[in-house]
Amino acid sequence: MTNKEKVLITGSSRGLGKALANLFINEGHSVVLHGRDEERLNNLISSLSCKDQIEYFVSDLAIPKNIDSISEYAKLKNVQLLINNAGLHCANKNFHDLDEDYINNVIDLNLKAPILLIHKMMEFLNGVININSMSGLENKKLRTIYASSKWGLKGFSECLKKEDLDLKILDVYPSSIKTNVNITYGMDPGNVAKSIYTSYYQNKTELIIDGRE
Repeated sequence: MTNKEKVLITGSSRGLGKALANLFINEGHSVVLHGRDEERLNNLISSLSCKDQIEYFVSDLAIPKNIDSISEYAKLKNVQLLINNAGLHCANKNFHDLDEDYINNVIDLNLKAPILLIHKMMEFLNGVININSMSGLENKKLRTIYASSKWGLKGFSECLKKEDLDLKILDVYPSSIKTNVNITYGMDPGNVAKSIYTSYYQNKTELIIDGRE
């Protein structure tokens, strides 16, 4: 049994979350996987080694009551590192073409969920890794709400770092990442995961990974 930090990775059924889960497990960590699709999580677990190091929790973090449930579960399971990876992607639409449901879902999942998870779990965490986006550093058209959620997370995290807390925080700003085998553009999630792992354990507080040419 490992004595390395136990990790909760939200949104870990595919893409970067899946790559992070695989890496942390291979490095000897126990991992709590999270996602909205139980079948997809089970398929992921079946493909991973060291299954005795793996647990999972199914929920939609855009629903407030689920924040309480997963936080209680994390405390019960002695989670020490939270990786806020779950999020909705950019719709690439003009602001006036976005419906209210999309706006609410993006803010709830990309901004409110990470903030509330940290708030409820910080008393027992050693550290947090926030997976942000290059959209949290840039101003571009067709990204109004998505960028707002990412800029909001950036502002929250930077302010939190200035408080007198015994909590290590790494903010990660990647450009596009391949989320599945059918996507031909973006960075390899395995390589991004390695950079994140190394940076966190080198005690860095910010990591920008821009794979655009």
